[in-house]
Amino acid sequence: MAALQLAALLALLLALWRLVWRPRAMARSFVRQGIRGPPYTFLAGSLPEAKRLLIAGRRGVPPLDAGCHDIMPILLPQFHRWVADYGKTFLFWIGLIPAIFSIDLQLIKQVLTDMTGLYQKDFMIPVLKSLFGNGVILINGDDWKRHRKVVLPAFNYEQIKSMSAVTAEVTRQMIQQWGEQIHQSNSDKKAAEIDMIHAFNDLTAKINGRVAFGTTHRDVEEVIVLMQEMQKVATAAMLDAPILWYLPTRRNLHVRRLNKQLRSKIMSIMQARLAADGAKYGRGDTGGCGDDLLGLLLEAWTPHRQVRGGDTLTTDEVIDECKTFFAAGQETTATLLVWAMFLLAVHPQWQDKVREEVLREFPGGESDDVVPNADVLAKLKLVRTFQLSMSFFLYFRTNVFGIINAHIVSIKLIKVYKI
Repeated sequence: MAALQLAALLALLLALWRLVWRPRAMARSFVRQGIRGPPYTFLAGSLPEAKRLLIAGRRGVPPLDAGCHDIMPILLPQFHRWVADYGKTFLFWIGLIPAIFSIDLQLIKQVLTDMTGLYQKDFMIPVLKSLFGNGVILINGDDWKRHRKVVLPAFNYEQIKSMSAVTAEVTRQMIQQWGEQIHQSNSDKKAAEIDMIHAFNDLTAKINGRVAFGTTHRDVEEVIVLMQEMQKVATAAMLDAPILWYLPTRRNLHVRRLNKQLRSKIMSIMQARLAADGAKYGRGDTGGCGDDLLGLLLEAWTPHRQVRGGDTLTTDEVIDECKTFFAAGQETTATLLVWAMFLLAVHPQWQDKVREEVLREFPGGESDDVVPNADVLAKLKLVRTFQLSMSFFLYFRTNVFGIINAHIVSIKLIKVYKI
């Protein structure tokens, strides 16, 4: 009985140290270094204040003027407020996890150019891990090297150049659809309305499906629908109390069902490719699976590759890499294209400059038989400057969530202690 009481006392003391004393001690350590931040709340960290600021920042806010690019107060009001209150670099808490947020360009440069591996990509709430998969953008160390070695050949210069024909074909089909829609609207004496978000999501899904997975748009669309549903759930869960991330709540059970369906769909795409290439699992056929992303993943997954040794991937790792590419390679590209179209719409003078450059460098652009290749695209300097650089600079302001990991490091003279 005494032993049980002692064990219970020790467990209580450990919980108090972990949940109360340790976060406050770490916060004081950063304050001594000039790094402040929103106060730690028991178990929830900074999330209750973040949720309050998010709701307050979006309540009754008038629509943003088309000529205004200051979207941070609307998009991320909590971080906008914390930067104003605590400076460019501050400490905040994701539950029990301490994190450094910074818009200091020099600090960001130090973290992004560091090659020591001290800055780990080692935290993401469970629902986001289910969405993005534990692919190459989230793993670290030897696993990252192994995955990168498998995936990288799918994105070399020659492979990207070979995507030009597919991209041009799918884009031409989209523009033809726009033309038909506009013509129909003119016939009905109505203004044509084109949903750019839907159009570019559809465009990037078709391109990714063909150049990365060698499959039909319908297969890719089913995967994307499941991932979009998971994204909605993840967005709603991000500001929940951390303990809810791990409990069998209705939301988490829904995520599990979606994730199961997603894995099943990706597996069917994998099996269809293996069947088409005559390399079904267990046959020992050494035929190649193709040089696109899915083919390279399957080459590292199939049994004959594992027998020969080298860089191999498990079934879960192949599925995670597919999920990572779907999540990071499809919607981000579509969003960038939408922003670029928005900028061209509000700056018509740039439309004229870009159109003039395209017609000058690609005089055969109006012919259906002529496809712009990578060499032509490289000459379109204004297109790249405006549509890519300006979109990023205006809308995707650089910020870093440096999750404090189990290393003793110094970030621009900020000492981060082992936890």
